[in-house]
Amino acid sequence: MKRVLTIALGLAVSFSALAQKKELKKAEKLINSAKYNDAYKALKAVEDQAKGTEFESYLYFLYGKNAFGKQNKKNFPNAAKFFNKVLDVELGVEKAKYSDKSLSYLKIINDHYFTTIASALAKNNFNSAGSTYEAYSKIYPERRDLMVLTLYSYQNAKNRDKVAEITEKLLKLDKDKFSYNATNKYTKREDEFFKKSERDKAVKQNTHNNPKDVKIDPKTRIDYYNVLVSAYDKKGEDQKSLALLNQAKKEFPGEVKFVEDYSTIVFKTGDKKAYIAALEDLSELKPESRDLWINLGIVNQELGSKEEAIKAYDKAIEVDSTYAGAYINKGLLIMSEEQAIVDELNKNLKNRKKHTEISEKLNAMYLNAIPAFEKAYALKPSDGIKGALINLYNATEQKEKADALK
Repeated sequence: MKRVLTIALGLAVSFSALAQKKELKKAEKLINSAKYNDAYKALKAVEDQAKGTEFESYLYFLYGKNAFGKQNKKNFPNAAKFFNKVLDVELGVEKAKYSDKSLSYLKIINDHYFTTIASALAKNNFNSAGSTYEAYSKIYPERRDLMVLTLYSYQNAKNRDKVAEITEKLLKLDKDKFSYNATNKYTKREDEFFKKSERDKAVKQNTHNNPKDVKIDPKTRIDYYNVLVSAYDKKGEDQKSLALLNQAKKEFPGEVKFVEDYSTIVFKTGDKKAYIAALEDLSELKPESRDLWINLGIVNQELGSKEEAIKAYDKAIEVDSTYAGAYINKGLLIMSEEQAIVDELNKNLKNRKKHTEISEKLNAMYLNAIPAFEKAYALKPSDGIKGALINLYNATEQKEKADALK
């Protein structure tokens, strides 16, 4: 009984294989007769039975041939997908039946994209080149070079939305220290892959040879960040820019431009406290920037942090002792309470003791401000500073100095 069952089972399997082959041959005839819709239905009907069998590569080849046969370039990505599946299925198979045929079709598809791109570039139609590169890179998402060329094309086209979209993808995908390259046997050009496993698979599929690993300059990812920040900034997407710059600062803690850009965008948002924090972070990387300290002084002054503002102006003077603007800002800040003190003085005309205390306070403020204005006047004379000094000298009973300026 067992032997009969075994023979019967063997016959069933053989019949199933023959049936699959027959249905696939039928579908191929429909394709050759340009009956593409009927062919697709025939392939769909036998798909589940053919997968995982010796006819799987034949199935995918016919799917690809059917999509290609419609003579509609929009179907090329779909056709290429199936032809590439043939290569995957027959990878390592000693007697591959459909790989060479699939490669012939893929060459036609590849040539179409490169011809279209070359034509667009010849006309400086960078947007068209970008969209074609993008469509082509969707067929080969493992190819690093295609996505980079897509980005360059959209940059030249000044297509901000696409630049942002493609750069976002590159930041997620292009993280390795190496580009995994190999020579394309058909284009004779060196293709780049995101991952070593993807490059090695292409070599095994016999589409590429001469594999090599090429070290990527770390500046590449820095450029991606800069490109994307610029794209967000031009679109007015400040919060996206700040989030991205936080990510960039963590990845490249010593990169000054990221901290500078962060402080610039924070300033645009109007959050002065956050701006101060950003400038303080920047001061650790650029302590020699006098303008940074001036800005820090101004914002602290606007928030009423007088002591912090004076410290910042002093740092600017420490960096550049010839910077007249820092002395002027410091002098004006010291004098900022003058009107309030004068008003208080006038309110206490009848209170001699209080009046004397306030007068001394006012005099001390004037004396404290004079050195800053003197230095500013020596560096950059102007009628405004001279007039302020004359008034200060008279107020502090330094008549000779006041007369010398007249």
